Amino acid sequence: MYRDLLNIWKGSGLLRLCVDDLLKMFDISEMMFSAGWEMITGSGKVEGLYRIDRQLNELQIAIRRRILEHLAINPAQDINASFVLAILVIDLERIGDYAKNLDEIAKHYPEPISGGAFDALHPMAERVKEMFAQTKIAITESDEELARRVMADQADLAMQADRLMDRLIESKDVSVKEGIVAALLSRYIKRVSAHLKNVASSVVNPYHRIGYRPNEKED
Repeated sequence: MYRDLLNIWKGSGLLRLCVDDLLKMFDISEMMFSAGWEMITGSGKVEGLYRIDRQLNELQIAIRRRILEHLAINPAQDINASFVLAILVIDLERIGDYAKNLDEIAKHYPEPISGGAFDALHPMAERVKEMFAQTKIAITESDEELARRVMADQADLAMQADRLMDRLIESKDVSVKEGIVAALLSRYIKRVSAHLKNVASSVVNPYHRIGYRPNEKED
């Protein structure tokens, strides 16, 4: 499916601009997640994350507008690619929202995110950063094998997040505040990875199966 977008990227016109802006959205969402996690760990301080998020929103709006303009002019041309673009921008915009959530937690919980329930979160966040890099390669090079790897890694990360949640619920040694923060962070990491999985799935799946495993049977 993503080969349609690659062909458009090599061409010109409104949809070429949409693909360019989609890749800009990807880069911004990646930067926002990294910045949000740096705020969580105290390893960095980022100003203007909400202003950056507005850039993400503006790009999404611009892409949607150009898709409508393209289909109004060429109603039978590049329909599949138009639909794929319209759905991928939603995933990238949502990543920006979760990055803002990380920033909000950092402001309300200034204590170090280390030790205890937090130890499991750091490798999960690092894995998401790797997924960003791999997903970018998968979509720009239409690398189906790499896209499938991202999807498989996300399934594993989701299970890790669920197991952490179970441990937090059962633990008697974790304070209420620490448990709430760790639970929220694990959910945000899991959701960002899920949106990356959706983007990667566009490389291997037809439009109607974006976001699902490629080997699932049709209903």
